[in-house]
Amino acid sequence: AILADSDFTRQEILKYYKVSEKKIHIVPCGIDTSKFYPIKDTVQIDAVKEKYGIGSEYYLYLGTLEPRKNIEGILEAYSMLKERVTGEIPKMVIAGGKGWLFDSIFEKVQEMHLDEDVIFTGYVEEQDKVKLLNGAVSFCFPSFYEGFGMPPMEAMACGTAVITSNGNSLREVTGEAAVHVEPTDYQQLSEAMERVWRDRGYREELQQKGFEQVKKYSWKNAVDA
Repeated sequence: AILADSDFTRQEILKYYKVSEKKIHIVPCGIDTSKFYPIKDTVQIDAVKEKYGIGSEYYLYLGTLEPRKNIEGILEAYSMLKERVTGEIPKMVIAGGKGWLFDSIFEKVQEMHLDEDVIFTGYVEEQDKVKLLNGAVSFCFPSFYEGFGMPPMEAMACGTAVITSNGNSLREVTGEAAVHVEPTDYQQLSEAMERVWRDRGYREELQQKGFEQVKKYSWKNAVDA
């Protein structure tokens, strides 16, 4: 038997390997809601913001710095938002350790003159992730390729509005609870970032949908599958 964590992964296995479809069983991942949950104590969030040098509202990317995560696309969209909006906008926080081919990300920040707007935290300690997710205006994850997509689901479990890709496994897993964008359409991503920031009602709607979506991905459901 072959276990796949999403239908997208199942399709990829069938595409690249000569195996019988009957051998593949979908067993989705579970989200640990004892670890990722809404925090009402703003003191905890403020403390972790101070720790990582975040002094205001912020968008968040959390994950490894590598090409398939489309971090340069996030920076392109953020730059468009900055040019379009008069006045201060949330900072862009890029949190996570370096993976591979990450130099161009830092070069892009320099090239776009975003030094004062983009905060690189480096590796984030495990206990700080939930606090960073809780504090964000939105979690931005327009990844090119994911087999499941744990980070956006963990963000939803924290009550954070998610903007993610409209393809691969991410649309499948996040359902109607996220804003879906074409990962190479930076204008679309930029407009999504602006709407989630400005429209509190829309953000709260995504929050409630996110809580419901996360319930579908418990470890109990994974076992039952």
